[in-house]
Amino acid sequence: MNLLFELMGLILMFLGLIGCFIPIIPSPITSWFGFLILYFSSNNLISFKFLIFTLLISILFFLGDFILPLITAKKFGSSKKGIIGTGVGLFLGFFILGPLGIILGACLGAFIGELMNNKGNEKILGSVVGAILGVLSGIILKLVVSLVFLFIYLEKFIRIYF
Repeated sequence: MNLLFELMGLILMFLGLIGCFIPIIPSPITSWFGFLILYFSSNNLISFKFLIFTLLISILFFLGDFILPLITAKKFGSSKKGIIGTGVGLFLGFFILGPLGIILGACLGAFIGELMNNKGNEKILGSVVGAILGVLSGIILKLVVSLVFLFIYLEKFIRIYF
């Protein structure tokens, strides 16, 4: 029975990886649930401190995925309206167009926000580039965390069964 639960945890780890590219699945948090299953199996090889630490990392990277595009848009010269537009675009884009909507929504939101601010083309371009880089950085960071979680899980899984 433990093997079944631990395989379910492994499936959650792989779903976490998929979630890096499909924003409907909160990737680091989904991967963390794999650790939770491993923690409660009788073959427990992880500590409660490890479980809490990885939960905090998961939450941090989950939230960072939404905040990072706003920060990078600001770093690339976006105005307050551009940053607000980026945030609104991220949110609406996710619900209207799904995964692709996050990138398109952030870009379109930054563009419209800067247009409302009556700024020049350079300011608009910087805001849009910052939003794109923020979204892509979030994807890469989630992928790294999910891969690290997967490798740790596999190491524990292999230690139990091989």
